[in-house]
Amino acid sequence: MSAPEVLGSCVPDAVGPVAMVTELGDPLDTVRLLQLSWEDRLRLALGIAQILHHLAHSPLGSLAMNDFRRQQFVLVGGTLKLSDVDDVGVTEPECSSDEDCDMRHLVNNTMPTTDRLQCVRSRCAGYNERLNIWHAGRHFVRLFLPLSAPASLEPHVQELIQAYNQPDFWDTQRILSATHSLVSHFVSGSYMPPPPPVGLISLGFEVVPDSDLPGQFDYRCHHSMSAVSCVVSVFNEVEAAQMCTRDPDCRAVVLGQEHTWTGRTIAILKNGYSSPSTKRGFSLLVKKPVS
Repeated sequence: MSAPEVLGSCVPDAVGPVAMVTELGDPLDTVRLLQLSWEDRLRLALGIAQILHHLAHSPLGSLAMNDFRRQQFVLVGGTLKLSDVDDVGVTEPECSSDEDCDMRHLVNNTMPTTDRLQCVRSRCAGYNERLNIWHAGRHFVRLFLPLSAPASLEPHVQELIQAYNQPDFWDTQRILSATHSLVSHFVSGSYMPPPPPVGLISLGFEVVPDSDLPGQFDYRCHHSMSAVSCVVSVFNEVEAAQMCTRDPDCRAVVLGQEHTWTGRTIAILKNGYSSPSTKRGFSLLVKKPVS
């Protein structure tokens, strides 16, 4: 489970309060979530799935996040980390028979479920796992994952959303596997339509190798990784050209040597073009004027 790195601790007495100093993270509020690129939100979805799986299979047994809200988490270098564990429950509800483990009764009809859990050793087995899945979907995944997802990945995204909506049928292992599968589809570029037969030429772009437009023709665009320029990630040059074509302000694209957490290339869309600077390893895609 991802948690902020402990940088120091203080135990003033053999028995007494314990103070911990952890690495600083950025608060995770709704505005911040919706401003992230879809790729970064996919990273959060993977982090959530990993945390859920750890809570369900921890060395202490199945744990419940009784206060599963965005305020309990921070972003550290783009990675989601659990920062507040004082409301973690280490036991599941007591029971004397399976009838005591009706999820609708246990959660006061606050989640859509018809599931009745098994009473195992006087505890409702699986309660914590299902409750965590429901809260994670309600406060995280259902809120941000569908927005701006690539169209061809929509079936995979909706499958995950359905899993968080109906935790009766999916456990955390299946959710984690499905999330890894979604990431793999995105990383592989399989979501992209077949490339045009003659590549960038048919898209109306000219490639200028070893070229850059540093600090020139920058503009802001939707879901950019930067607040001052249009910075996006692309699978390859063809996707970069397609993104530029869809943006009426775009006239050129610079592809550098930086990559995101999935290995995709960082691209900077430009709203103009002039004589470029030489920069080895960079590529400049220039949209040809319509004749």
